[in-house]
Amino acid sequence: MKNMFIVIEGIDGAGCETQGKRLLNMINHHSGERGDGKLTSDARMTATLIKYPDYERNVGKIIREFLYQNKDLTAEQQFLLYTMQFIMDKKMIAERRKDEILIADRYFSTTLCYQTLEGIDMTMALDYAKNFQIEVPDAVFYLNVDPDIAIKRKHGEDKEKNFREKDFDFIRKTHKKYQELVDQQVWTKWVNIDGNKAVEEVTKAIYNVITNIK
Repeated sequence: MKNMFIVIEGIDGAGCETQGKRLLNMINHHSGERGDGKLTSDARMTATLIKYPDYERNVGKIIREFLYQNKDLTAEQQFLLYTMQFIMDKKMIAERRKDEILIADRYFSTTLCYQTLEGIDMTMALDYAKNFQIEVPDAVFYLNVDPDIAIKRKHGEDKEKNFREKDFDFIRKTHKKYQELVDQQVWTKWVNIDGNKAVEEVTKAIYNVITNIK
């Protein structure tokens, strides 16, 4: 297993937050193990989990107002606010990916799905990322979950939901868009993970892939 930068991605209700935390614990508790359980020489491997958007920052607070308080933002404003955090963090990401396994719960890959559905041109978005040198992850792990299953999961959660998490039609649209990103391998390497399986199986599937990333 090598140091790297990976992203956990998926529609609302796919379990990105859960899998990010589980993968973090698995790497930190089992670093140095291969997929077959045998030890390798890199037994001191560590991992860190970051999450986007970061609602504690000033930019993140505006995004939260947009998602939870119906703040009116154009597609262009949404795009700029989301990507601002990635640009601000590019130095941090570049440094950490050299020394550990950096896991992001959502990232620019999310923007490529949601904001292009809002009207942002895909080519423009990719050019923007290149021009502003947004860090490209080694892999994006897409948790492919049936939209109806994801909707049931969100409905069963006992926490505040933003307007997109309540929009079931939009969730289905994001599922279709994500599949296009995976099929076309847009921007970086996408790895399709069956997110309909048991939580433990999903985590193990991701872990087994990252142990073999060269």
